[in-house]
Amino acid sequence: MSTSERFLAAALAFEREGSPSQASLARGVAGDPVALAVVDRAEEARRQPVLVLAVCRWLGAPPGPWSTLRPWLLARSDDVVAELGRRLTQTNDVRRCAPLSIALARVPGPVALLEVGASAGLCLGVDRYGYRSGDHAWGDPSSTVQLAIDVVAGVDAPPLPEGQLPEVVWRAGLDLDPVDVDDAQQVAWLETLLPPERGDRHDLLGRAVALARTAPPRLVTADAVDGLVALAAEAPQGATLVVVSTGTLVYLPGRRRQAFVDEVGRLGARWISYERRDLLADVVAEVPPGVPAEDAFAALALDGRAIGVGDAHGTRLHLVS
Repeated sequence: MSTSERFLAAALAFEREGSPSQASLARGVAGDPVALAVVDRAEEARRQPVLVLAVCRWLGAPPGPWSTLRPWLLARSDDVVAELGRRLTQTNDVRRCAPLSIALARVPGPVALLEVGASAGLCLGVDRYGYRSGDHAWGDPSSTVQLAIDVVAGVDAPPLPEGQLPEVVWRAGLDLDPVDVDDAQQVAWLETLLPPERGDRHDLLGRAVALARTAPPRLVTADAVDGLVALAAEAPQGATLVVVSTGTLVYLPGRRRQAFVDEVGRLGARWISYERRDLLADVVAEVPPGVPAEDAFAALALDGRAIGVGDAHGTRLHLVS
């Protein structure tokens, strides 16, 4: 996929998630050869539209349409390319905890939770949040973080969770550049990655960060493969080790991705993944008839077996088993 095609695809995604200003800017970049040449100066992994637009905001780009951003981008191109080399996409989307909670409820506790690509570790607080689908609620009803998810359950799917999730007695995460929730500048970067007009997402991030600050998880700077065994060894005996990956494995090259899957298998851990549906060869997720493509972007799987498909952000889920 060319850089232009990536920005056009991002524009469609921005529109679906209610971010028209970002969709317009993404289309502006996609159709501008000079702007694309600036972006293409960054290494391929850093040309993600979300990251490019966030870096522009971080460096003080003026708000407004593409006609306003374009001259700023061209004037500050060296600064943008340099900053792209220092930054990673770390949206840490708490909404993905909703499908994660459904899979976690099927694991007997107590649980030792280990997330790869943990960013600020906000998804490690999955048991500290409340959830609702229609009239059905589970998790912590008193939590300051309440997440809604539209669930359609197939005939073979078990019922949704009841009450509290399994007890999490230990939680830790791996990330190449972990975010300290007590560091205002690092949290500000997470905020910058969010679309400016999505006040609801900014509010959710703020509440999740505030809750995480009351009991920050252990975060280790390490690769998802190389750091996995050492961190897993810290999990307490008697707890079920559950490794979690949500939208993380796409950033690993194919061989490293398989190495991660193999490492989880050698650990004998339970594995919950919410990753792009076609990303993992061994996770085969059938899409129920009538489900639109955007609602089957990701596969929710437990131990490599798909149990549902959902949208990229974890707000809609079709349970199949």
